[in-house]
Amino acid sequence: MHRHTLPLICVLTVGCGGSLAPAEAPAEVVPPEGGADYIIDSAVVEHAVLRINGSGNLPDGALISYEVKHEGFDVGDYDGYETGQIEFNGGTFTFEMSVADWPTGHALIQLVFEMQPTGDMQPAVIIEAYGENGERLTGPNVEDFGGRKTIAVFAEAEIS
Repeated sequence: MHRHTLPLICVLTVGCGGSLAPAEAPAEVVPPEGGADYIIDSAVVEHAVLRINGSGNLPDGALISYEVKHEGFDVGDYDGYETGQIEFNGGTFTFEMSVADWPTGHALIQLVFEMQPTGDMQPAVIIEAYGENGERLTGPNVEDFGGRKTIAVFAEAEIS
């Protein structure tokens, strides 16, 4: 089997001085009434690019971890697999990735909001609002996974 590295399209914020500036998280996060939640609004493959758009009420700066794999990954038919993080901003999130080298079938998508993700840590204000293990994270789709509260959503997109 061959492992393929797929490029992700990223947007960087450039400050007035021409240097890269990190996205700023809000100074304080007030968890939404009724709890936190988000959904995948669309997941489609067009011209060999998987585009995922979603919305919800997570605070600006919250990081959502993603895992995208080809449906043949778990059975050893194809090793297409990509992970990373998306920043939630203005009530939405979006990302794109190439699936040009992937065979026809389906891309299986899992997005997880958690306090201790693999990769970059959640901003301090997010951890302060929801707790180090998400103990103050509430909402209709919150699950307790080994003492850590998370929100996971799933989708799939056809690759043709």
